[in-house]
Amino acid sequence: MAITRTYPPDVFTLVSMSQLSKRHFDLHPIWSEHYDYDEREEIVSWGVNREWLERELDRVHDASDHSAYPILRPYPLPYRMHIYVKARFVTAGGMRLVGYVMNEDAFVVTLFLGDGAYTFSRHSALGDLNGQSLRALRRTIGCGDDPIFPLRYDTDFFGLNDALIAGTFTTAAGAD
Repeated sequence: MAITRTYPPDVFTLVSMSQLSKRHFDLHPIWSEHYDYDEREEIVSWGVNREWLERELDRVHDASDHSAYPILRPYPLPYRMHIYVKARFVTAGGMRLVGYVMNEDAFVVTLFLGDGAYTFSRHSALGDLNGQSLRALRRTIGCGDDPIFPLRYDTDFFGLNDALIAGTFTTAAGAD
């Protein structure tokens, strides 16, 4: 007989991607965006009650705002379409920030400062949004013309290739 352990909501919770914040990364350093039905089996294997999980997915997930959940067993890091890993950043001007990288290649980075989240993507079609994020970040930190990019980042986690997830986010289309 298998023992099913249930986690209280402060240990395992589902949140809308639009609500994912620094507070969540302070609780759990790795999150995944729920896309695939098969992910449910892995979550249940961590000890999350299946019935509770199904109810929560129905409650939190909708087509326009996927749900996110913490990765409770990050070794080895599971493959996901979108995985978000807590990271430390240093701007080109030397400012230290915290946030997260999306996937091992940091295709997207999000920086947390105060209550704000400032997201930058390498996707060429997002130049206007990158520019808006950069202007808002500059206003918040009052850095004038100090360079933000390239951003150096590092994490405490190893990727699928057994290398530390770290590197340089050189620039985002439309930013700097």
